[in-house]
Amino acid sequence: MTTDPIYSAFGDAVATRRKAMNLTQAQLAGRVGMSRASIANIEGGRQNILLHNVYALASALDFSKVAELLPPMPQTQTGREIKMTLSNQSFTDHRLSESAEAQVAELITNALKPRRNVRSGS
Repeated sequence: MTTDPIYSAFGDAVATRRKAMNLTQAQLAGRVGMSRASIANIEGGRQNILLHNVYALASALDFSKVAELLPPMPQTQTGREIKMTLSNQSFTDHRLSESAEAQVAELITNALKPRRNVRSGS
């Protein structure tokens, strides 16, 4: 089962357009030569989709370009800038200094980095 955000975003785009066209999943499936279950899985982000199916869906959903159906490329966690708001309701007038905020950001970034699988005793 796929849980990649790009498949969820793609599925949302398919579902949104299908509903705007007042098509059922079965009707869309018939237009593209897929099963209704496949359309449901694509819309739910649970199914990888082949390139030729992307073109068939774009055509069936009356897009003039396949790119109109594709979601923007999601950013990966690694290297992504972390934006945060640090606050405490009882001290809303106090802010961290820039250096303290940078230290917190660095700590969070390091905590989110993938860890190498290290075996002990090897």
